[in-house]
Amino acid sequence: MLDGADVPVVIIGFRTPEDIRDCLAALAKADRSPTFGVIICENGGPAAFELLLETLLGSDGPCQDSPRTAVPAAGHFLRTKRLNLGPSGPAVLVGEASENLGYAGGINTCIRALSEDPRWTGLWVLNPDTQPAPNALGELVTYAANNRKGMVGSRLMYVDNPRVVRTRGLRWRKLAASTGGVDNFAPVSPPPAPGDVDRRIDSPSGASFYLTRSCLDQIGLMDERYFLYFEDLDWGMRAKACCGIGYAYDSVVPHIGGASIGTAQTRAGRSRLAVYLDFRNRLIFVRRHFRGWFAWTVAMAFLRAFEYLFVGAVGNFKIALKGTLAGLRGETGRPDHILASPANTRPAA
Repeated sequence: MLDGADVPVVIIGFRTPEDIRDCLAALAKADRSPTFGVIICENGGPAAFELLLETLLGSDGPCQDSPRTAVPAAGHFLRTKRLNLGPSGPAVLVGEASENLGYAGGINTCIRALSEDPRWTGLWVLNPDTQPAPNALGELVTYAANNRKGMVGSRLMYVDNPRVVRTRGLRWRKLAASTGGVDNFAPVSPPPAPGDVDRRIDSPSGASFYLTRSCLDQIGLMDERYFLYFEDLDWGMRAKACCGIGYAYDSVVPHIGGASIGTAQTRAGRSRLAVYLDFRNRLIFVRRHFRGWFAWTVAMAFLRAFEYLFVGAVGNFKIALKGTLAGLRGETGRPDHILASPANTRPAA
């Protein structure tokens, strides 16, 4: 499918063609060892699929049409289109999802499409709004091999600030009942002691991480019950338990963040979809991994919902309550009643 590449690069899109274009432009400058190819799942529907192809093949796009026919789409994507990254660069397979599968569903669809190829040894999952350094993949693969880790994350950076770290990974804070970043805003130098971050994270950030094929065989696919939010932390926790997780300091990946779902820095600015899934999915996550803390997490969720009210974000306060109640009811999967709202990517009124 991807010309026998050592590492397929998996990218999930949702109507952000410019982000994917810029990500692939960065990948076009990547070191060619290990070899890689790119598989993209566009979750945004047929118009988004067509616009993505147009953007990637445009005058300032990083791709060229491939003379080779794309692999059959049956059972995986509605349509596929094969491109090349530059005149003779790695293969890029763009697939149109059958529906909006969410982040986990999109990744799982790509993995299923790749599963019949026995040659690849690991996956690199990238957010579309990342712009990896040329050696980012090689450093991930080397770190995993040298330290016997099944899942390894990158040093995520701000696009416009090379002096501080965006995050080194994720950890679950049981008392706060929330996900925290590890060493957010830490200075780039000096680097952390070898193995220090590995011990302090519960998961790499989902924006950029490498997963060995042997670890994938042990932990299985991403949990699609989350749709969005917490699926990366859940996958990382499962990898930590049986394969080991790590942090490759020299794998540098600038990350814009929050481009497609409205993950604003302020409570009032967050989209209703982001708020709803944040509150619902934390209960799914804790019910699975920390059952003894479930009642505490519910209490903290209600408390955090009121934080929206205190800053005047009444609409998001209501959405946070709805998300918490949905988590208590055991709701999972795509929240169609939220997505159906024309304001789902904007703050609630």
